[in-house]
Amino acid sequence: METRKNVLYNVLLAISQVLFPLITFPYLARTLGPEHVGVLNFAESFAKYFVLLAALGIPIYGVREVAKVASDRVQLTKTATEIFIINSLGTLLLSVIFLVFIFVLPQLAAEKSLFQWALAYFILQVFQLEWFFSGMNQFKFIALRSLVIRLCFIAAVFLFIRNTNDYVNYFRMQVGLAVILAALNGKRLWELLDFSDFSLKSLELKKHLKPMALLFLTIFTISVYFSLDTILLGFLANNESVGYYSSALKLNRLFIGVLSAISVAMFPGLVSLYHKGEKEAFVLLVKQCFYVLVSLAMPLVVGIITCAPEIIHILLGTAFDRAILPLQITAPLILIISMSGIFGFQILSAVGKDKSILISALIGMFISIVLAFLLVPSQQEIGAAITILVTELAVCTAFIFFTRKEISLSNYSLVFFQQLAGLIPYLGIVFLFKLFVPTLLLRLLVIAVFSLAWFVVLQLFILPENTYQSQVRRLMDRLQKD
Repeated sequence: METRKNVLYNVLLAISQVLFPLITFPYLARTLGPEHVGVLNFAESFAKYFVLLAALGIPIYGVREVAKVASDRVQLTKTATEIFIINSLGTLLLSVIFLVFIFVLPQLAAEKSLFQWALAYFILQVFQLEWFFSGMNQFKFIALRSLVIRLCFIAAVFLFIRNTNDYVNYFRMQVGLAVILAALNGKRLWELLDFSDFSLKSLELKKHLKPMALLFLTIFTISVYFSLDTILLGFLANNESVGYYSSALKLNRLFIGVLSAISVAMFPGLVSLYHKGEKEAFVLLVKQCFYVLVSLAMPLVVGIITCAPEIIHILLGTAFDRAILPLQITAPLILIISMSGIFGFQILSAVGKDKSILISALIGMFISIVLAFLLVPSQQEIGAAITILVTELAVCTAFIFFTRKEISLSNYSLVFFQQLAGLIPYLGIVFLFKLFVPTLLLRLLVIAVFSLAWFVVLQLFILPENTYQSQVRRLMDRLQKD
């Protein structure tokens, strides 16, 4: 029952991550324009890249370690404190480097005030503690907390961003909300931990460094192609190109976030099943996740590719026409990254195959760097889109290769091709209504409604029952009883 609730809370959280930006992002795009949207995304990507480096692998390692000791409050307090201290030390060191960059790099010095607020935002991220609450299965708290913060952010956007000169207010609001988030986290943390017999002398920071070092190297490698793309585009091209590319990628990553929520919610349970030796239950849960993600991702990819002009014009306006092609090129990432989440960060990480993840990430880093310097200077946002697509495809392929050594993937291809064949009617729906519905918004709504109807018919009445689906239902019934 707990696993099902966690999935529900995480999916609701991810849906809010889609709906809320759909309210604020079009307003920001039309109010600030491509250039200021570009510089904001450049600054945000720069800050989040430092957040990723300061985390030292904790987003994965912390969840895993907290999940292991969640039932022992004394050990939990000790482990959580050790990980938090390591994260704080990494943040302190990198904040000094960040500050130096603001005064040394011309691209940052030109927007000194903006990047100073971005630095404050970076420092406050150490108090987000997502790894702790995920490891404790506190998905209800995460969802409610994030809902409150996002509602405050929406209100602040419309109150404090009125024209192009207000773009610095974006990070001022982020800093203010980060302080509120830290306060909420601190209150909840105090309820879950036990500091009555806590002693600083009992802390063992060193034991975390070796496993975290491997994960950090992996995440750093991944960050080169997953987070550094926007930063490289800012340095190799210009802020306007960043605006078009980041806008397209942000729209696709909204859907990626929703689908990833399913994997994230299941991860603590998978770790627990694997370490208890229940491999059959582990495999069945992974298969269910694969089926759901692929069945949802494929129609989304087709819909975004075929309706990209309507999506861009409705949400961002005609000033963002150059974002249409990058949106189409990066749409397959919805499927590719969802599959990477299953085969890489769900299976390989759960069974402790961090070296396999690292090798896959190194392949992605090499491809990303080579393609970025070859394509971005001349093709700008289109070159960046091609780079991230090819890179993620290569990483996903490597994940699948290594996963085959751990579990059998014999039924996975059948599910994949069944869903692929089911895409043909979606194409007919899109092209039919593109011909006969002239209004952009109405056209998009009609296509969405008929596509949803076909999705229900396909999944519930046409596709044959897969051999593992009945087994999965029994597994979910078992989890509900537990």
